[in-house]
Amino acid sequence: MNRKLKVAALSILFGIAVSIIGSDVSYLLAQQQQGTGNRTGGGGNKQPLDGLVTDWLNDFEECEDWRAVATCPLGETKIRKYPGKPRPLKDGQPVNENGETGKEFADETAEDETGIVHKNSYVLGVKTYYMDRGFDRVEVLPPNEYIIRGRAKEVKVWVLGRKFRHTLYVKLRDYRGNIHKLKMGRLDFWGWREMSAIVPGWLPQSVNYAVMDRNLHFVSFFVEHDLYEAPGTFYFYLDQFRVVTDLSEFTGDEYIKDNW
Repeated sequence: MNRKLKVAALSILFGIAVSIIGSDVSYLLAQQQQGTGNRTGGGGNKQPLDGLVTDWLNDFEECEDWRAVATCPLGETKIRKYPGKPRPLKDGQPVNENGETGKEFADETAEDETGIVHKNSYVLGVKTYYMDRGFDRVEVLPPNEYIIRGRAKEVKVWVLGRKFRHTLYVKLRDYRGNIHKLKMGRLDFWGWREMSAIVPGWLPQSVNYAVMDRNLHFVSFFVEHDLYEAPGTFYFYLDQFRVVTDLSEFTGDEYIKDNW
């Protein structure tokens, strides 16, 4: 009888110990999951489920090596690293990057998916001169072509317009060497505006996302003179140059790629 009582007592004590240990482990796991869910940015390895990422090509904080070339031989064409940041207005009130009225853009943007924090201290200013209506244009080029990783979907840039009807374009080069000019829109507005151009599906890009030598290249921005605008000196400003690109190759099996 005593032996049976001892076995029963040991069984009860063992069950209580297992319950206590199990609850502690569950609590620790819950705390770890909660802590992981509250982390934001800085990792650089997070990818959205659909594979779309906003990739920063240039924040123009270091843009002294850009250059501007114009077709008009008269006047002066040059670029300038100008202190400032986008200050869009809505109903006469400033709007920040989140669309909130009464607030300006922050001095630093949020971290991108690589963990880099982009500042808002400078913009790229362009000064040029137009003479021939409907013909003259100015082209703004980086020191070298930018390779756009993944499959490009949309090009975005903030532009400060001066109420001229000149038209802004973006120039891309595909892997075959062909140039494609995408229209971003007229600069017939006053103040800052985010302009964009959708990269069409027929534009040759890599069918297999993993083949890096078939990516698009960014060549330049250029502005064409409007046929009905008066000739003369023209200014415009650029900031926060980004590309929405598809990096879905990184959301699947990173060890198996369709490039064989």
